Amino acid sequence: MKKLTLLTALVLIFASATAYAGTIRVYNNDSKTHTIKLKCSGSSKSIDVRGSTTASYTFHSSNKSCDIVGGSVTFPVKKLVDGQKWKFKNGKAIKN
Repeated sequence: MKKLTLLTALVLIFASATAYAGTIRVYNNDSKTHTIKLKCSGSSKSIDVRGSTTASYTFHSSNKSCDIVGGSVTFPVKKLVDGQKWKFKNGKAIKN
């Protein structure tokens, strides 16, 4: 019984340690929709940011960042990290 309790506790600790979610805030100053293509812990994700809107977008990863692998907007960085704020203007991302 003690082994089962210990095993259950360890599984819960490791499961909670690997399940992260990150959020970025984006203001799209452009009138067109932009797409961001991400690779998060081996999984692909595509985010559509509608024109002339401000919104938060959540990604799920085993850490607090995702690699930027493409899209219609140019970023000055290669990773999006939890808590970042961005402004899109003329197809370019500017960190706020």
